[in-house]
Parts: sequence; C-alpha cells; structure tokens
Amino acid sequence: MKKTTVGRLGVALVVGIASTLSACGAGGGGASKGDTSQGFLDDNQQIVTTLFEGTYGEPPAQGPEAKPGMKVWIISYGQSYAGAALEAGAAQDAASTLGWDTKIYDAKFDPSNAVAGIRQAVAAGADGVFIPWFDCASIKAGLLEAQQAGVFVVTDEASDCAGEPLFDYVVQYHPGTFEVNDGSVSGYLQGWGAALASYTIDRTGGKAKVLVFNQTDTSTFGDVVKGGNDRFAECGGCGIVDTVDFTNADVGPNLQQKAQQALLQHPEANAIFAPGDGILVGGVLAALRASGNRYGSMVIAGGEGSSVIGDLRDYDGDWAVSTLPLDWSAYQAIDALHRLLAGEQPVADSGIGYQLVDKEHNLPSGDLATPTADGAPIDFSALYSKAWSR
Repeated sequence: MKKTTVGRLGVALVVGIASTLSACGAGGGGASKGDTSQGFLDDNQQIVTTLFEGTYGEPPAQGPEAKPGMKVWIISYGQSYAGAALEAGAAQDAASTLGWDTKIYDAKFDPSNAVAGIRQAVAAGADGVFIPWFDCASIKAGLLEAQQAGVFVVTDEASDCAGEPLFDYVVQYHPGTFEVNDGSVSGYLQGWGAALASYTIDRTGGKAKVLVFNQTDTSTFGDVVKGGNDRFAECGGCGIVDTVDFTNADVGPNLQQKAQQALLQHPEANAIFAPGDGILVGGVLAALRASGNRYGSMVIAGGEGSSVIGDLRDYDGDWAVSTLPLDWSAYQAIDALHRLLAGEQPVADSGIGYQLVDKEHNLPSGDLATPTADGAPIDFSALYSKAWSR
C-alpha cells in the first residue's frame, strides 16, 4: 500500500483538577514566585489523591478488520534495558494477535544501529516499523529511506523532526491532569514529571530540597525534568539544590560516581527526582545506598515501575513511581500501524493517563507497575484485541 503522510495528531487539552501548571519556559517564568500558603499545599494534596486514583481513559474501541501476513519490524532502543525489552515484547504480542510476522532488532542504545535496523527492515520488505524512543533527528537518514520506500514508521516517546515530520504516528495520550502543552508526547511527559514533583511536595510538606538527575541526550527525559522543575517552582518552600547532568554513556559506574558526589556536596537535599527506572538502577540507588543513613530517609520520586518495584517495596522511606505502561504504548503503536495499513488514520487518544504508585497505593503483587481503574487492572490488551476482531 502506498504510504500517505499522517503526522502527529492533536489532542484537545482538558485540565481536570484545580491547580494547573503553566507552560513556563526555561527558568520557570512566573512560577518562580512560588506559593507557600496552606491552600497551595491542600490543592497539591488533592492532586496527589487524584493521581493515586488514576486518570486513565480507554483505548480505541473499534478498528478495521485485521490484515494477516503483514511484516513488521520492531526496533528496540536496547534489549538490555527492561523497559525497552518490555515494550518490544508487547509490540510483538500485539502484532501476533493481528496475524503479522515480526522481527525484533536490538539497536543497543545507538542511533546508528537504529538507522541500520530501519534499512534492513526496508530491504526485507517490511510493511511497517515500530521504533520507540529515538528522536527523529538522530535517525533521520533511516526515516527518509523508509519514507521513500513507502514503509510506515510509528514511534513512542520521541520527537519528530522540526519542519519535516517523518514519523507517521507518535503515540498520543489521554488528555487531563497536568497536560501543559498540546497533548503531544512532550506535554504528557512534562505532566508526568509534574506528577512526581507533586508527590515530592506532598511528602516533604512543601519543603522539598531536590537533587534532579537529567539525562541530556534524549528529549523525553528533558521533558520530564522540565515538568518537574516547573512544578517545584510553583512551591515557595521548595528548591532544586543541584541538577546532575549525564548521558546514556554514563549510566553505570560514572552515574553512580556523579550521584555520590552530589549527595556529599548537598547534605541538605531531602529528595531525589529521577525520570526513569534505568537512571535509578543505573547508579543512583547504588550511590544512595553507599551514603549510609540517607538511604530510606530521602523521598524518591522517579521511575515508571518497570524494574524498580522490588526496590520500592523494600524502601523504608517515601518513594513513588508514575506508571508509564510501555506495553500499552506498544499496543497503541501496533494499532496505529494496523489502521495505516488499512488506509485509515490512527486514533489520537490511546487512553494512557497518569497514576502514582507507592507502598500504600496501587502496589502490584509482582515486579511491574500496572494501570488500574477502581482497584482492578486495566486489561488493555483484551480491549485492543476486541477492537481488532470481527
């Protein structure tokens, strides 16, 4: 089927709770004044309550008839990272439900490998490619070749090329709490960071002194950090005591060393903000454990719950993750490919919202944070399968 340009799909903004975030620029803009009133803390507590309840919607309810026999390549960001492997596996499961042939290609965190994977997919006659987490600018050469070959490419948690969109669909999210921009992945992730910041504000009584860990070589983590920083700026008694910048190449001993230095330099810090499980298990938790009695005494706000639930369960202090159901995102991406291959536009709203998890709220029995509604897990895979069946 000849490829047509679909591009990003807009989502109307709906802000569902009393205290909203402004879309501040760098430095926080007007939010830097902060609010020290009890009213602010009460509003923030209500936000946290709402986030524990969850703000999920529903995935697309109907879809075109499945076209079995399609060939789809799934290019994983890096199979050694639990979250990436989870999303790739879920995409393969979803594609199998549609009767498609799939291949998982491990890019091993390297954009040049990702470009090679796209080229191999094109050469192998793929009908579609799912390649999450790699920003368009970093893999543009491969995307241009896919476009020329008429191969659909969808993504998740990645930004498209400015002025020249090359992805056919970027996974979109359920509008609502904390969506501070236009409902895109950037707006969702900023709200995701704001949710973790709100938890930190609540658990420190509005006196958060935060160490922020910021991975600088990916736009998605930058969006999470921006959302958190903007929310902390709303809190007059809070402050960022240090921002620890690092790249993916630092994850491991280098990140642990950076974290240890920050902890030594800032004994006043009472909270850690980290926009991903991989950052925590990739050095930050080891540094915190090595710091002595600060392990268990600092508030931890961070992670999506794909590989830290066991650590969270055993942590003596306050720690929340914000669920980011990567397996649900994968099903939405395959749903988008399914519609594109049928000549339809993808449905914008995946139904994916926000939900906080700590030891007292939404803690799963296993090691993976899962979205819930009214206390029961949301069986999104069954809902997609129903939409695809005739």
